[in-house]
Amino acid sequence: MALVVHSLASGSSGNSILVKDGDTAVLIDAGIGIRRLTAAMMRAEVNPKDLSGIVITHEHADHIAGAVRMARRFGIPIIANAPTLDRIDGASEVPHNILAANEEMALGDFLIRPFSISHDAACPVGYSIHSSCATLVSATDTGILTPEIRAEALRADLIILESNHDEDMLIKGPYPWYLKRRIAGEKGHISNDAASSLLLDLAETGRPVSVWLAHLSKTNNTPALALATAQYTLWSCLGTTMDISVALRDVPSLWWRQTDRPFQLSFYYSKQV
Repeated sequence: MALVVHSLASGSSGNSILVKDGDTAVLIDAGIGIRRLTAAMMRAEVNPKDLSGIVITHEHADHIAGAVRMARRFGIPIIANAPTLDRIDGASEVPHNILAANEEMALGDFLIRPFSISHDAACPVGYSIHSSCATLVSATDTGILTPEIRAEALRADLIILESNHDEDMLIKGPYPWYLKRRIAGEKGHISNDAASSLLLDLAETGRPVSVWLAHLSKTNNTPALALATAQYTLWSCLGTTMDISVALRDVPSLWWRQTDRPFQLSFYYSKQV
């Protein structure tokens, strides 16, 4: 068995992560159109009709744009908590399952657990997805690093972590002040520096972990700056580095694979940024 994770899109224009192990495949969010989603999945050698579910973090358009159409066309259940489902137009008319925050759902080869984050949505969550060989944790669209995020991250083999903006670029950038306050607030998005503080905690455990920095702002960040901030923080504070890369906005950009076979290496690929 092998846990395989693909970043199909990451950012304010759309988000979707494909997770597969054996005969089980799920999407975390479906925030791009159905044609792009279908094409990206086929390139990743997963037929959309074989999906076991689409787990939704929250109801903002960049996370649900293709969800209802995918569910309707392929008969795939949308999985989310009740407040989130209530705010997705058409969700009640397609297959769907309710999964409350901090509950668990067995889905094929996966054990899926949503956990609370802090964002300006009805009931936003991140997800831990456990397979027989690895644990994926996805935590984006959060204004603070909640205790739940920190606890889940410490158990991850791969963590997909928001690194939305550079604080200086946000303050000096073109956004109106109300939007700057929203982004920097406790229900907005975490910065490169905030993401790096969690990476310090992970590095201090000594456990091997791969990190994808995700949901970068097009206006207030760059892939190179997010990566440099993380690695500089680790090196200056602890004299170490980590396996870190950046999920790009509008194209499939990263994949990760880990098997449960002894003596077989894990494989990790990152498109250069």
